[in-house]
Amino acid sequence: MISIRDVLRRVPISRSTLERKVKEGTFPKMYSIAPMRVGFFLDEVLQWQADLIQNEIRPAEPLRVLVRGRS
Repeated sequence: MISIRDVLRRVPISRSTLERKVKEGTFPKMYSIAPMRVGFFLDEVLQWQADLIQNEIRPAEPLRVLVRGRS
C-alpha cells in the first residue's frame, strides 16, 4: 500500500482533486489502514495510470483535424 503523499508524487493533481475523483469513483478506492490514515493499493493506481494513457492514445471518437480556412 502507498500513502496519499506517495500517490500525489505519482499523479500530478491536488489532494482535493484526488479526494473528489475517489468520491466520484473515477480513481481507485482509499482504504483505511489505521486511525486517521488511509492508503491505496499501488497496483490499482498503476492500472488507473495505464488506463488513462491507453484512453489518451486511442480516443473513443476519431479526431477531426481542422485546417485554417477550411471546415
